[in-house]
Parts: sequence; C-alpha cells; structure tokens
Amino acid sequence: MPNNTLFTAQRLVNPLTLKDQSLINEPYQLLTALRENAPVWWCETNKTWIVSCYNDIQQILRSPDFEKQIQRWKHSPNPAWLRWFPQFKVLRETSTTWMLNMNPPDHTRVRALVGRAFAPSTIQALKPEIENVAITLLKQVQEKEQFDLITDFAFPLPIAIIGLIIGVPLSDAEKLKDWSNRLVAVIGGNRSIPALYDSGNAVLELRQYLTPMIEARRKHPQDDLLSVLVQAEEEGSKLSTAELLSNLILLIVAGHETTVNLIANSVLSLLRHPEQLALFKQKPELAPSVINEVLRYESPVQAAPRLANNDVVLSGTSIKNGDMVWMLLGSANRDAEHFTTASVFDISRTSTHHLSFSEGIHRCIGASLAEAEGAIAIGSLFACFPDLKLMSNNIDFRFPFALRGPRKLMVETK
Repeated sequence: MPNNTLFTAQRLVNPLTLKDQSLINEPYQLLTALRENAPVWWCETNKTWIVSCYNDIQQILRSPDFEKQIQRWKHSPNPAWLRWFPQFKVLRETSTTWMLNMNPPDHTRVRALVGRAFAPSTIQALKPEIENVAITLLKQVQEKEQFDLITDFAFPLPIAIIGLIIGVPLSDAEKLKDWSNRLVAVIGGNRSIPALYDSGNAVLELRQYLTPMIEARRKHPQDDLLSVLVQAEEEGSKLSTAELLSNLILLIVAGHETTVNLIANSVLSLLRHPEQLALFKQKPELAPSVINEVLRYESPVQAAPRLANNDVVLSGTSIKNGDMVWMLLGSANRDAEHFTTASVFDISRTSTHHLSFSEGIHRCIGASLAEAEGAIAIGSLFACFPDLKLMSNNIDFRFPFALRGPRKLMVETK
C-alpha cells in the first residue's frame, strides 16, 4: 500500500504514466492526493491537464468547450518522417473516424446508425443468449477445482456477444484478443512511437480481416449489425467505407475490453468483501446494483481525454484552447464531496451517479449491454460456484492505468 506522504503537492504523480506495479494495483491514495492538493493540475512533463474531482469532470463531459478530436493536440508525436509509414497513417485515419472521437454532426449521424444495435429492446432480447453463453462457459470449468476467471469466463463471454451482434465468429476470439490488446495501449493514452506503430499494424490486420466479411454481407446480408452497417454505407449519405471499417474496429475493441474488466472487477470486489458477497447470495436480485457499484468503486475505465476548443476556466484555473485534458473518472467516482462513504464498497448503495460511462452526447453507447452482461455473469457464476474463493489476495492489475482490470484472476471452486 503506497504511503500518503509520498503524494504531496510538490511530488504529485501523473497516473497515466505509472510504471510502478504497486501503484497500478492500489492507485486510490494517489487519486485522493490529486483531488486534495491539485484537482486541476498541469503536468508539465506530459503537457496535459489532469482533472480529478467529480464536479469538474462532469462539467467537462457536458460542455461544448471540450471536444473529442484529440488527434489535433499540438503535442502529439507527429514528426515528418511518420508519414512514410502506413502504420501511423492508418492509425490516425482510423481513430479520426471512430465514433468515440467524432464531434457533431458526424458523431450524431454515426451514433444514430450504430445505436440500432444497442436499443433497449435489442438488449432485452439478447439477455437469454447472454445467459446461455455464460452457462455454457461455466459448464466447461465445472469439474475444475481452480481456473483463471478471465481466460475461461470474463473474456469469452463479451467477445461471444459482440461477435453475435456484429457477426464475427467465436472461433476467431484469440485473433480479436490480440488485436484488441495492441490497440488498447493507445486508447489508454500511450503515445510512444513503438505503441503507435504496433497499434497501426493491428488496424491494418483488422482491416484485412474485416474487408472480406463486408464484401460477403454486400452479397448475402445476414441478421447482424455488420449487414445493417453495410447496407447503410451503400446508401451513400450515412456511413462511408472508412467510417464503417473504423467503427467496426472500435466496437470489437470497446465492445468487449471494458466488459472483461467489469466482470473481473465485480468478482474480485465481491470476493474481497465477504459481507457484501453474503448479501448478494442472499439477494441475487441485487446483481444490477452490484454492477452499478463496481462501475463506481473499481471503474473499468479510469481516465478519458478531451481537447479544449475554447479558453475555459475550470475551478478557477485557466485552460487554453488546444490544451489536452485527461479526466480521472475513477477518481471522480471516489470523490467524497459527491459520494457518501466513497471509499466503501456497498452493493446496497441507492444514491449514486457514477461517471464510468461518461455523460452527454458521448455517453457509452453500449452501457446497457455492459450492465446486462455484468449482471448475468455474476449471477450465473455464483449460482454455479457458491463457494468460489480467490487463490491469492495479491492481484496485479493491467497496464495502462486508464483501463483497469486484473491480469489474471485465479479462483478456487471448492
């Protein structure tokens, strides 16, 4: 456990650049120190603002003075020689046309189209399929006395569901996992040249993988989102080919990466808090409340960027047009000024409004799907293995900091 005395106003640390595994595992004292000492902090080393309090972050999320086109940031590594490498060119082109990084009116157009796959009626209809996949996965480990919850359950469940929605075969799950892992580093804020290069290669490989599938759907449409998007693209005015490829890649990565962490963080939080686990076993109908509290307490997405497009004053601090701002969502979700007993994991909490799914026009389009998958996952898991236990309390969380989830989660079933 890190010592609070390490984190004074003079010795603050940018969480986004953490390399110390102990701080990655237990970052919350650092986040508290940021809120208390420098809630709107200019990190000179990384040329970015770090914002850590709930009210400030909510203001940014709701404000038109901050935008998503972060590739315009003046400090992005963009030396002239990069243009000679297709990896950097395709990564920039792809991230620019991600719905995640769009501004209106393009964002409005693309989100309305993709949102068809995440309508409440669609999510409700998917719940039996989610439950079937969960039960099938648990049957495969039913005779084991121990297993890695991430490899055997938390990862294959959401990848199967996003594959079902988009039309990607489950047999390609390992390929998707590799591509996703290589892209996550950049989404998490890593702007090093090697990370950008590898992510660019992942995009090129994903494009090669998806293009034949798109051509097949043009000739033979199926009952999946890919067919819907292809048909819309061919109408010409709704979705360009570049937007189609880019947002398929985004959905594959974002559609499972954060949900893997949500499921794993939920199981870990329950196993680390036996009294809360006992309450959940007694009242399994609390599954949605468990997921809501985990989203607050152990946010799968700890940080997100915005670019100021005007001069703005935030809590008395002047932020200039073109400045990069990183919002510490996980810190906001533990802000004692907003949440009662903020550092306590309480699945019966009723008054909560976490920021893990963002807010405003960029609220996570797959929020309802993630909540449904998480609730069904933990309900099925503890119904199947009521005596589930951690094999070790020493859990290492993954890099980068911006996306939080355990690397492995070995559990015992008996």
